[in-house]
Amino acid sequence: MKNLVKNLTVSCCICLLVVSCDKFNDIHKKYLDEGEQVYLGKNDSLIAYDGKGRVKLVWYVSADPKIESTVIYYNLRHDSIVKPFERTYYSGQKDSVIIDGLAEGTHIFELYNKNRRGESSLISTVQGVSYGVAYASRLKVRPVANLTFLEFNPATQSATIKITWDYPPEGCVETKLTYKKRSTGEEVVLDVSEEATETIVSDIGNRLDHPDDLLYVSSVYRPNGSIDLIESPQNKDQFLCYMASGTRIENTLYDGSSTTFTHTYVNQEKFLRLTSAADGNLIFSCSRVAELSPLAPNTSFGFTLYEDQSVRVRGNFVAAANIITDQAPVNSSYNPVTRSFTLRYSVKTAGGSYSVEETLVPKTLPLEIVTPKPFGDLRSVIPGDNTTHHSDPYVFSNISNGILPPDFPRGWLTQNIAGNPTSFTIDLHQKVKLSRVIKWPDSNGQMGTIYNNANILACEMWGVAELDESKLDDAAYWADAVDPAGTFKEDWEYLGYHVVERLDRKGAPTAEVIALALYGYQFIIPDSAGPIRYVRFYVREGSWAPNLAYFAIGELSFFGYPQ
Repeated sequence: MKNLVKNLTVSCCICLLVVSCDKFNDIHKKYLDEGEQVYLGKNDSLIAYDGKGRVKLVWYVSADPKIESTVIYYNLRHDSIVKPFERTYYSGQKDSVIIDGLAEGTHIFELYNKNRRGESSLISTVQGVSYGVAYASRLKVRPVANLTFLEFNPATQSATIKITWDYPPEGCVETKLTYKKRSTGEEVVLDVSEEATETIVSDIGNRLDHPDDLLYVSSVYRPNGSIDLIESPQNKDQFLCYMASGTRIENTLYDGSSTTFTHTYVNQEKFLRLTSAADGNLIFSCSRVAELSPLAPNTSFGFTLYEDQSVRVRGNFVAAANIITDQAPVNSSYNPVTRSFTLRYSVKTAGGSYSVEETLVPKTLPLEIVTPKPFGDLRSVIPGDNTTHHSDPYVFSNISNGILPPDFPRGWLTQNIAGNPTSFTIDLHQKVKLSRVIKWPDSNGQMGTIYNNANILACEMWGVAELDESKLDDAAYWADAVDPAGTFKEDWEYLGYHVVERLDRKGAPTAEVIALALYGYQFIIPDSAGPIRYVRFYVREGSWAPNLAYFAIGELSFFGYPQ
């Protein structure tokens, strides 16, 4: 019985072995019939370089001599190209291709090699990015920190402008500036490097509503080693020069009474800068409130020009609480035919207000300049500089060193001149048609020094184009007089009697007094005045010392047109 079982077991094993061998032969039969599978060499070091609407692929083809072409699938295998391969080296060989016309976004590329015998390699995969409008729209434009008028050409009605650049955004490799020359219409494209801080452009038009007079600024980037530079959208910028004439009516008592003081001004330059444009509306910042000096700290002034040509004024004066608003009812407007503005606005302060009505017309005259500094010293009758009042000398040159209070509070302080003439004369070094003079008080930025440091309160100004050399040694020629015209006769031209308004006597808040003093006091020169080189001041009243024992000046600036 045991032998029977043993024989059956052996027989079964033999049968299973025969069956298993047959099954093995069935599984492998189809592969044996097909023959041996041959794979070509696989591509190596596949890299994708992003681009604008395209991607560049770079790879190394193996040394396999049977490779004839590379197939590239993309767009989820809906698109493909075949790149023929021509071997020039027996070792691995670099190859590349640029795939154009890609939709914006990320793409997956599959590459394999093949030949005419149907042999192929394993697949290599890489991911690349195609940049487009959506990506470019998110790129920042390098900001323009400031625009400055340098020169105006009345013949071509164009200006030379200095652009001061802010820091470039991260990744920005250069900035592109595009504009058209006013005289010829020629388009100019300037590439501004990321290291550049200033750019000067010339022949810029002065027409508010003309696209050819705009500056177009864009920035250029090269993201992630892209084969293409990607340019941001263009920002529009414009800097216009206008001439303002009008009146500023001040409530001089700052107590709500009807007492007023009227300031009249003509042909005062105002610079308008386009800060934004949206929905057909243009927003401008303005360089000056009424005829006052260029904007002091904590002052902003501008207006919005709407599609219906109405204008709304905005801003604040010296302090956030001092609001600049439209006069009621709102009646500021723009005339598109003459490109002129009529502005009516109020400046409301803590203790009083200003009411301003002015007309702005496009500039047609040469650009106003600041005369060179330092001035020539022709004081003649002033004993000298006061070097004893303080440890720092108050020398005459300080009033034309270009440093304004409170950065350099030590201006010029005369020696004790009680009983002596109180006139002094300076040389501007060139002939100009004066338009205005700004006098800054000697001050350290505190209330106690603005009016109580012998700063000039009232003075007469006289001017002449040439000095009469035959009279230079004549004491009478330099003498002070109640009627200077009687002394000067026909030589000197009267430039006006100018008074510094004592806001501290009007109840104005201390902060406003200080801020306005640091603005500088602007003296408007009559438009009828001729060319002037020498200017004589007759000090008629000192704010601290009415007997004119001595007086002080912080800084002087003369503005006008070269002759």
